[in-house]
Amino acid sequence: MLRVIIVDDERLERLGLAKMIHNGIPEIEIIAEAPNGRMAIELARELKPDLIMMDIKMPGIDGVEAVREIKKMDKQIKFIMVSAFNTFEYAKEVMQQGVKEYILKPSKQEDVIAALKRVREEILEERKRYMESLQMKRNLSRALSVIESEWLSTLLMNHIEEMNVDEWSKLLGIEVRSGYMMIFSMQCQDHIQSNDEKRTIYSGVKSLLKTKLDENCIVGPMADNQIPVLVLMRSSHEIKRSNAITLARSVVRTLKERFHHTQWMVGLGQPFETIDGLMNSYHEAILALESKKWGTAHLYEKTNYLTEQASIEKEKHLLESIKLGDHHRALQAFEIYMEVNKDKNSHIYEELSIVITRMLKEYGIHFEIKQKPIQEEQWIISLRQFVMKAVELVQAWRANHQKGYLQTAKEYIENNYEKNISLEEVADFVELSPFHFTKMFKEKFGVTFIDYLTDVRLEHAKRELIHTNKSLKEICYSVGYNDPNYFSRVFKKKTGLSPTIYRNQTT
Repeated sequence: MLRVIIVDDERLERLGLAKMIHNGIPEIEIIAEAPNGRMAIELARELKPDLIMMDIKMPGIDGVEAVREIKKMDKQIKFIMVSAFNTFEYAKEVMQQGVKEYILKPSKQEDVIAALKRVREEILEERKRYMESLQMKRNLSRALSVIESEWLSTLLMNHIEEMNVDEWSKLLGIEVRSGYMMIFSMQCQDHIQSNDEKRTIYSGVKSLLKTKLDENCIVGPMADNQIPVLVLMRSSHEIKRSNAITLARSVVRTLKERFHHTQWMVGLGQPFETIDGLMNSYHEAILALESKKWGTAHLYEKTNYLTEQASIEKEKHLLESIKLGDHHRALQAFEIYMEVNKDKNSHIYEELSIVITRMLKEYGIHFEIKQKPIQEEQWIISLRQFVMKAVELVQAWRANHQKGYLQTAKEYIENNYEKNISLEEVADFVELSPFHFTKMFKEKFGVTFIDYLTDVRLEHAKRELIHTNKSLKEICYSVGYNDPNYFSRVFKKKTGLSPTIYRNQTT
């Protein structure tokens, strides 16, 4: 439905145009009439029409001046100018205002209807492009949010060799000069079990942090009720201990109010000045959680820098050994790690279990270590067994995912292609992070997830075009698209033929 205002100082002209429009294109709604340019400006401001039919010569503010003023308020409004004067100067003036349609009085119905139809098509095409652009922006925003989260996860899991930090930073519009890490740890009552409930909580945390930090943060994926957050700052001098703790406590209070059945605490790492220092801050945030006092925020206090660096390096080697599924190397790396950290035994159990559990989560493996035994000898044995178990789980994952996980993903796509499924949904179904799922899917099948889903949908569309009498719109909806025009463009891009021509040539 198009909303139109008719502007003419002659009442009979207004009535005549209204009658022509009603008889010729009844779906156009005439929302107001105006006898002069001044009233036209006020009505345009108040009613926001799609189109104004404007007489040029009127007392006071004429049509050309009225168009100029209305264009300043709203550039989207279209105009059809009506005039008894067939002069180049009048046409030139209105064309300079972006007006494309010009009708001479006395107006003929066929001229009025033809002009209205041309403008209507232009408006509908603009609306369509706007909706497509809006959908693309939503999709891009959703995709960048996932990529952003996975980017942080990749950094924290020491996958630096798999990516170029500068290139990804440029893509995401992120400049990591300095900042600090926070880790939000959640404790929830037993009834909060489902992934949907946890996703709701995670979305709430992410939205809250983005609001409080004015988008200057990157929220990583939740793993084992913990959410890593990178707070971005222009320089480390900007970061004050009291401000960081106040912010964290404020977030904890809000989360407790919003999600009544949860408890929260936050660990904060020390500020870093280069991307290399991010890992240090992450480990410090883990150690700061050691207090185990729910409802609080804790900033890690610095210890010996060289010892911390050595500990992080040995931990990295241990994680790499686990990822390789190498028992011998992992056991050796574990013993070296324990030796380097012998002076901070009280922290090792929690720190290492958190890091390994998060790493396993990246592979879609859900496994948690038992509660820490009281005796030191016992918890060292327990931690060693946990490392060995992690190696076994990675080995099993490596053996199975080539023939299992990705095949399951393909079957899920085949069974759900007609729905509005997303990469995140399929990755969640096979219990992989979107980052790993995307990478593995392309490596295994040689095509991206989106290309594969598109191919599946179009193959089903081809069958329906050949073997059924369904309309293109029905086929479009039945294979998972919600816009017939978009479906036709994708079909032609992939096959070289429009759906109609394809049907005619194959039946």
